[in-house]
Amino acid sequence: MNRPILESDFVEFDCTQSPNLNPFTWFKGNGLLLASGDKENHNAMTIGWGAMGNVWSHNINTITVYVAPARYTYEFMEKYPYFTVMVFDEDRKEVLEYMGTHSGRDGNKEEALGLHVAYTEHGAPYYLEAREVYECEVIYRDQFDKTGFGDIPRKRYENFPAGIHHQYIGKILSAKRR
Repeated sequence: MNRPILESDFVEFDCTQSPNLNPFTWFKGNGLLLASGDKENHNAMTIGWGAMGNVWSHNINTITVYVAPARYTYEFMEKYPYFTVMVFDEDRKEVLEYMGTHSGRDGNKEEALGLHVAYTEHGAPYYLEAREVYECEVIYRDQFDKTGFGDIPRKRYENFPAGIHHQYIGKILSAKRR
């Protein structure tokens, strides 16, 4: 019988020293989960593109995520100052698929998947079933300005019903893994 996963199973690590974090491939492939909210109300969604790096200072390591206004998670990203990005193991693909195809407006996704929610030091939600969790504080948010679009984004948004994405640059406050 497997024992339940505990918050204490997670240990902090220096993500700047991790050989597994390639900013050019991290958002490709397996997918990641983004979560925002608090203990009273929160939501998570699958994300497939974003950026890692630093901005404004070499000492501010960041994760940038993008959320379209029609997504339920958008409401949480606009309201709360903290969010998490989670990595799941390969054998949990159903989590990413379900989170990417169902809306939290229509039901409790974590309950449907049997996930166990926990909260970071700053109150951002994450799932104990994640392999890695990055807690971020929003330091910049804005909607893409379509007047600055080149061919790639112009084509992307021609028939995209969810609206033009907003970008959220998050300062990485902690990184932990189990």
